[in-house]
Amino acid sequence: MEMTRGVQILRIEGECCKEVDDFVVREYPFTIFLNGEELVTLLCSPMALDFLVYGFLISEGIIQNKKDIVDLKVDEEKGVADVLTTQQKDMSSYFTGTRMMTTGCGRGAVFYNIHDVVNCRPAEEGLKVNGSKLLSLMKEFSAASEIFKDTGGVHSAALSDGEKILLFHEDVGRHNALDKVLGEAFIRDILFSDKLVLTSGRISSEMITKVAKRGISIVVSRSAPMDLALRIGEEMNTTIVGFARGNRMNVYTGSSRIDFEV
Repeated sequence: MEMTRGVQILRIEGECCKEVDDFVVREYPFTIFLNGEELVTLLCSPMALDFLVYGFLISEGIIQNKKDIVDLKVDEEKGVADVLTTQQKDMSSYFTGTRMMTTGCGRGAVFYNIHDVVNCRPAEEGLKVNGSKLLSLMKEFSAASEIFKDTGGVHSAALSDGEKILLFHEDVGRHNALDKVLGEAFIRDILFSDKLVLTSGRISSEMITKVAKRGISIVVSRSAPMDLALRIGEEMNTTIVGFARGNRMNVYTGSSRIDFEV
């Protein structure tokens, strides 16, 4: 299924007005059923849906390893995924208690528990990255998003080892794009602890919680971080870099992992 759809628009530039062909991003409702019960509907881009399911399930703590999944079927035409796990979990408390709505875009009725991060271990020192190389990676990352160039309507996320981009995904929602990256890495048995995440969107508390759960120590965005994300980053020993554009960036937490020597 294509991520974009062709449309005809009326383009106005100054006093000039003309009809032109353009592209818009598809927004696709995608429902995940867990052990026969409806779990959640995500508003997403209709690509890499299997990775999105895996990423969402590990981010929410519903599964811990691949052996937890007995079967996963995705029906793109119907917009559903059926997941069967080894343990028939009672999900009645999933959307109750101290859960909050996310600040995410492209999401349906998805909730997020700020206390999820409590059980995470602070990231080890692990990966250290040269600042110039980091900016180079961000330029490569920004150039990779062909759909954004065409539409301006998607977010991107990537996993890197500090030298090159290993995995890259796009989606209408920044959380979905990150979940697709995490899901693919999970399926491919890629180690998280010596990797970093690149993202196009705001670094929010739920984004930091997702990477903290995976033991990733560095998150870099061309956009801004939120206050609660910085507090969690400090607690989890996560390096947070924002506004990484051109030849500049802001290092908000964990600056010891960024090497500024030429």
